[in-house]
Amino acid sequence: MALFGRRKKKDLFEEDLLSLDGEGTDAPRPEPAEGEPGVDRDWVRAEDGPYDHGEWPELDGRLDLGALRVPIARGMQIRLDLEQGTGRPIGVTLTFGASHAQLQAFAAPRSFGLWDELRPEIARGLVDTGGAAEVVQGAMGKELKARMPGRAPDGRVSFQPARFIGVDGPRWFLRVVVNGPAAGDEKQLRAILSVLRRTVVVRGDEPRPPREVLTLTPPKGFEEAMAKEAQARQARLQREREAEVARVAAKTQVLRTGDATGVAGVGVGQGAGQGAAQVAQGGQAAPADQTADPASAPQGQQEQSPVRDLPTPEPELTDAPKAPTNPDFQ
Repeated sequence: MALFGRRKKKDLFEEDLLSLDGEGTDAPRPEPAEGEPGVDRDWVRAEDGPYDHGEWPELDGRLDLGALRVPIARGMQIRLDLEQGTGRPIGVTLTFGASHAQLQAFAAPRSFGLWDELRPEIARGLVDTGGAAEVVQGAMGKELKARMPGRAPDGRVSFQPARFIGVDGPRWFLRVVVNGPAAGDEKQLRAILSVLRRTVVVRGDEPRPPREVLTLTPPKGFEEAMAKEAQARQARLQREREAEVARVAAKTQVLRTGDATGVAGVGVGQGAGQGAAQVAQGGQAAPADQTADPASAPQGQQEQSPVRDLPTPEPELTDAPKAPTNPDFQ
């Protein structure tokens, strides 16, 4: 569910990519090195982000999602990703124009990170499903550039670009999956990296097994908004079903009350005693109580006589011998 207003898909300009709304969200970490991290100089996670909660405890205008605190960028949409079956929020998807980035936080061991271990697993999974992946050097270290198989609208197999970014923090691991133009366009990727570097991970002190996803917490009003959206969707589906039922019922009523002779090509009100040849020729039959004018009839067509109830003729007398009467059959 999108928490912010919709925006038409389009490529964003550089001023849109790096501009952040909210007081304090653009405040730099104390005395960072000059230059853009990963471009002009090496990226140092503790200085350049994403940050651990112990490194940046202040909320500073970020959206508090529990395990993740995400800054709000101009033109960005946010959607919580729910686990199938349980419905618990396990990720957040950020949308910039036509590009998307899913962020998920996981528990990690204290002594080492997970990214070096997970990269080969992700690459192998992509290859096994018909895709491709290669390791490249990105702004935050090693990344995976991938081609993910899918289906085009015409049914043919198509490949979509994707980029997997991994960040190891203090007892946590943050995985980012980028789809859309930003997966291959470094300029559009800067929007995602700008938000990612300002994101804060709240791991918590409780013991957790490695690779366990850190559950997110919906912001205030989120569940109520989801319930309202679900109700609106159900109401819309109900209206559509009722409209379809009414349309089918109206069509059935027309067939039920319509004249079957009209469907067969025979007009209503034609006399039952009119000749079949006249109907086949498309002529109009004369009414039952009226004689057709022979002068107006087409040449070669005989005058049609009105249908009248005639008395049954009496049998004529004859001298022929009658058949003997059998009393057994009387």
